[in-house]
Amino acid sequence: MIKSLTATTRETDDTQAAVTEILNALDLEKNLMKNSLGIISCFSEFDETGVLKAICDALPFECVGATSCLCSAINEVDEVLLAITVLTSDDCTFESLQIPVESEYEKTIKDALTGMFGRSMEKPALLLTYFPLMNSVSGDMMLTAIDSVTGGIPLFGHTASDHTIDTSTTKTIHNGNAYRESIVLGAVCGTPEITFDVASLDENKFRKQKAIITESEGNLLIGVNSKNAMEYLEEIGFTTEQLATGLGAIPLVVDYMDGTKPVVRAVFTLTPEGYVVCGGKMPVNATLGIGRIDMDDVLKTAHDSMRELVEKDSVILCYSCIGRHHVLGMNNTAEAQTVMETAGDTAYLFAYTHGEICPLPDERGKLHNVFHNFTIAFCRLA
Repeated sequence: MIKSLTATTRETDDTQAAVTEILNALDLEKNLMKNSLGIISCFSEFDETGVLKAICDALPFECVGATSCLCSAINEVDEVLLAITVLTSDDCTFESLQIPVESEYEKTIKDALTGMFGRSMEKPALLLTYFPLMNSVSGDMMLTAIDSVTGGIPLFGHTASDHTIDTSTTKTIHNGNAYRESIVLGAVCGTPEITFDVASLDENKFRKQKAIITESEGNLLIGVNSKNAMEYLEEIGFTTEQLATGLGAIPLVVDYMDGTKPVVRAVFTLTPEGYVVCGGKMPVNATLGIGRIDMDDVLKTAHDSMRELVEKDSVILCYSCIGRHHVLGMNNTAEAQTVMETAGDTAYLFAYTHGEICPLPDERGKLHNVFHNFTIAFCRLA
């Protein structure tokens, strides 16, 4: 059984006041069980001022997480907010790991995970997973590298986000230290009750055009129906200017044809050759469709999925794509407010991301780890 504690602070300047606020809310002497792990989402300023490090140093357990442009917990929703959820248990154990993403990142990941699993720990039931936002190594590439070592242990988490145009302050978090180019993992061992869910686009808003990806390299869409990717998209009515708007504009719906639900990919940018840089892998022979998302979709999918998961004595981690955040326009707290109101008395942690990590079941019910865009992903633990 896993129980949870949650606390928040808006204090970015007074380190001692922030530490005191978090410790008073958690009341560790009264509430902490034998084993614990902290999960943090916060605005990047908390790292820059040293508040994040001070809070983690004051806690008697390890912490994992990532920065976000907006997060929420308890009854708080804000951009400048630090939220911590503590998983605590007498029968589950926890371990954490920080892995630098280097030029030979696959070997680095393999060596780090092999070392972690070799320390007489049981096979984790879940790996909480936080990715850096990098141009050189995509989230899909990191996920594939981890999967190849772990044999498909469920991964749940997200890619770091921030409030800047150039994403220069996106960082993963491990024990109060923030990293621009490191994966952070939190292993949950034992037999906790775990439920996953994802929600994305209204399938009734998919365009009827179905195409086949005929050439790609990782997350680079090169050819569709044996045509240049940009030529194909122009052929079905999109302009270069529309595609160049990037996030929040045109969700690409990709069916891997492997029995799992279709996934949605964001358009990040275009190359001079007319190729499309996407938010996740675009495999050859997958089918490609075009979706549409608006504020009503964002709020309805968040509410409906959260309502199904709300349960006494559980905690829900909710990570939503920054593309959904952009769709909300000036009303950019509406999704977080919806999650908060739907949660009621159920503990939760909500954050915006540059990519969501959540397993999907195939037709036989077997879980496959997937990197998502335009999605709100949920993990309920009890």
